[in-house]
Amino acid sequence: MTGSPLIEAICGELLRDADELTQRIVVRIRREFPAYAAVADEEQLDTVIGEIRNALTGFRDRRPPTVADAQHGELLGRRRAEQGIPIEIVLRAYHSGYDIMWNELHARVVARDPAREVDLLPVVGTMMTWLRSITGRVAEGYEAVTAARQESRLALAQVFVTGLAQGNAGSEAVEAAARGLGFDPTGPFEAICAPAGAWPPEALHRLRRAVRPPVAVTVVGHTLAVIVQNVSVASVLAQLGERPVAGVGLSRPGLAGAAESLTDAERALALAEQREAVVHFEQDWLLATLLPQATRLAPLIGARGAENHAHLAEAVRAYAEHQFSITGGATALHVHANTLKYRLTRWQQITGWDPRTLDGLMRSLVSLAAQAR
Repeated sequence: MTGSPLIEAICGELLRDADELTQRIVVRIRREFPAYAAVADEEQLDTVIGEIRNALTGFRDRRPPTVADAQHGELLGRRRAEQGIPIEIVLRAYHSGYDIMWNELHARVVARDPAREVDLLPVVGTMMTWLRSITGRVAEGYEAVTAARQESRLALAQVFVTGLAQGNAGSEAVEAAARGLGFDPTGPFEAICAPAGAWPPEALHRLRRAVRPPVAVTVVGHTLAVIVQNVSVASVLAQLGERPVAGVGLSRPGLAGAAESLTDAERALALAEQREAVVHFEQDWLLATLLPQATRLAPLIGARGAENHAHLAEAVRAYAEHQFSITGGATALHVHANTLKYRLTRWQQITGWDPRTLDGLMRSLVSLAAQAR
């Protein structure tokens, strides 16, 4: 397509000055986007000068990118994904480079003949075509690498968490998976478990992106398991919703510790589902440990008639949850202290367990938790 002789001439000048233009673009990109420190200077210079020459040739000839230009963009997207530069930074860097090229082209046209600024109008469309086409292919290449990496991490997380759950923490496969996920196998691990029903695939994808690595996120059976290392548990819980239901395990060292923390979290989850809240094994370890033994302990925790007195059960829980304080429990229930005392006495009369003693309180709490399952 025939274009403006002036535009052709100035594009030719810029092609001859491509080295200097490249230096300016690279300096600006590295100043504005520190993430590009991951790219070697020589590599970035070679990449930018090649793209400048291709683009300026396209502007001069008024043509869109060729198949080879588009393929180059896709390869570059893959490369930047492998280098760990966020895609939004990569795309913004492209805009910075095109901005410099456009400003230089505009300045030279105006310096030559201000009246000829109108010759730039057709170039605007050509430049936008190049920018949209190339950045689109860059994004495609980047996404291809990201998707492949995500599939790999999903597989590693499944091997890791399943291996821990099945008692294979000492296996080579679990250790290899841990290292592949970025974990230090000798470091501390913490597990969080939540019901899996609320986590469709797209929500799991968002969760994995939201939690800072190293992290393993997967579903095992009916449970969502999240295992982290040196990551705030609170930050994970914040991603589980406004009122999450989850069990949190102890921080434990090594892969064997990771397996134990997963067990902690699973047991805490049983209580969490009853309370519709977050339960930390560190705080509720005794009840969380005893609840899975409820069937075996049935002769010790069976209480006839207790199920028909919900207000008495509520009184026992309030008393326990407020540091065995009659005043604290009564305040929480919005009743008089004498009312709470009466209800605890009635509970003892019906069940035979005095909740004001350690044995009676533990029998009562385990019994109530078992009934709620």
